[in-house]
Amino acid sequence: MLNVNSVNFQNFISSTKPKIQNKNKLSIYYYNDTHGNSDQMAGIVEAAKDFKKHKKDSAHFVLSSGDNVSGADEKKNSYIFDLMQNIMQVDVSATGNHELDGGADSFEKALKGKNIPFVVTNAEFDDDSPMGEITKKSVIKEQNGIKYGFIGAMPIDIEKCTKEKAREGVKVMDFDDTIEALQEEINKLKQQGVNRIILLSHTGNETEKELAKNLDGVDIIMGGHSHTVIDGLKQGENLLTSKSNEPVIITQAGENGKYYGLLDVEFDDNGVVKKANNTLVKSPQSEKSPVLEYIKEQNLGKSPTVAILTKSVNMPKNRRIEPNAWTNLVADSMKSELDCDIAIINSANIRKIPKAGNLTQRDITETAPMKNKLLKTKVTQKQIVEAIKTAAKESMTSDGGEPGLLQVSGLTYKINDKGDLLEMNFVDKNGNKTPIDINNPSDSITYTAAYDDFVARKDGEYPLMAPKFDTEHFDFDKDTTAINYISKLKNKENLELIDDKRIEILKTSQPQLSNNNNQKFLDLTVPKAS
Repeated sequence: MLNVNSVNFQNFISSTKPKIQNKNKLSIYYYNDTHGNSDQMAGIVEAAKDFKKHKKDSAHFVLSSGDNVSGADEKKNSYIFDLMQNIMQVDVSATGNHELDGGADSFEKALKGKNIPFVVTNAEFDDDSPMGEITKKSVIKEQNGIKYGFIGAMPIDIEKCTKEKAREGVKVMDFDDTIEALQEEINKLKQQGVNRIILLSHTGNETEKELAKNLDGVDIIMGGHSHTVIDGLKQGENLLTSKSNEPVIITQAGENGKYYGLLDVEFDDNGVVKKANNTLVKSPQSEKSPVLEYIKEQNLGKSPTVAILTKSVNMPKNRRIEPNAWTNLVADSMKSELDCDIAIINSANIRKIPKAGNLTQRDITETAPMKNKLLKTKVTQKQIVEAIKTAAKESMTSDGGEPGLLQVSGLTYKINDKGDLLEMNFVDKNGNKTPIDINNPSDSITYTAAYDDFVARKDGEYPLMAPKFDTEHFDFDKDTTAINYISKLKNKENLELIDDKRIEILKTSQPQLSNNNNQKFLDLTVPKAS
């Protein structure tokens, strides 16, 4: 057995990608959390196609760690699954929480006519749920005479990130039961002569580290859900030891098709990983792909143009904790179309930002694909201050930015990078600012507010936003208000996205370095493997 704690990493971690020459070598192309963002997916779709072409004579897989889609649009999701099957040729996929946005029946309909294997090992399904038919507890794939086993883990925190109605008939196990179910399936695979086992996990990086330590027999964990960017191999971070003291590699490639990963591994004859190289590649796609636009129109029809977007912005590195001009515009549309004082959007809800060019109805809908329902209610000044204050503190101090800042229209606020609320103003419909006392907000002053039913969940990520007053519900989401609002703008033929700094994040002071010439500095440069 190879003890990772004593392994010579100069030998284990290859400085160059090993060429596949024998049955013990395997190449994997991987990605995760694309959320149906087909514009940004263009780069990774083409890269997967090239990977398959160049690796056709050697052992290889194209693998997804889930959240391939988002929202309940079955036709759009079916188009994404078509790309996965017919162009990317995905071999196996994990099942993420967003696969269930429209419920299990919607997932089944979007998959109709497709044969992509989805694996789920840590969930139980009601007898009338189609999940038992469209997913498998494990899958065995054989290449070059070697059997590879695939198991899958859905998010343990699915109750927090998926509406109750969408997960009807699906019960995801807690951590302990997940370990038990995965180990049981691993043992079954071993009994069938499979000793090279890959876990497709959509549980998040921290949980995946614990899975690696508590399982016996998993060689690789292809991760997802936390949108973590992992490049290379580093002991203790994504190179760990299993319960049986064998090496386990963990990968993850961010979100929304910004990156894809290439993992080359070499096993010994007993199926233990001996050498590996992990490389994350930034997707080259920066503009709409004419090829994918054509395929999309063939599948979904041509979408009407709403405006001409002459200046766009990039999606923030972490959309949960960075405001952006597109979200501002969508929030403005909610406030205007529902005739409210303020509007609120949870940052994670906006899944893409349209690229410059013709801005179609479909482009706008794809930015907010979750199909939540909007509502209009009253909120107290105290309620909104406490909600923004709590969201800021939790988001700016968590590893992944959860649950995310509340982005706004009709308000401005300042926080620091530690999540402390420093200032807030109410902005009326004429643009006049009124300061709000954030230390003593009023419980009697109220504003009419527009937000969606996900933000309004009492048991959700923003419990302070649960309505306290009579509430008017609408049967549409913020994409509808955005389409209507933008179509009436005077500058819609020359629309520019510009952040107006309604949310400002100030950096806290950093400690100054000493001028003592005798001070020693630590060299944090990691030497390259020879």
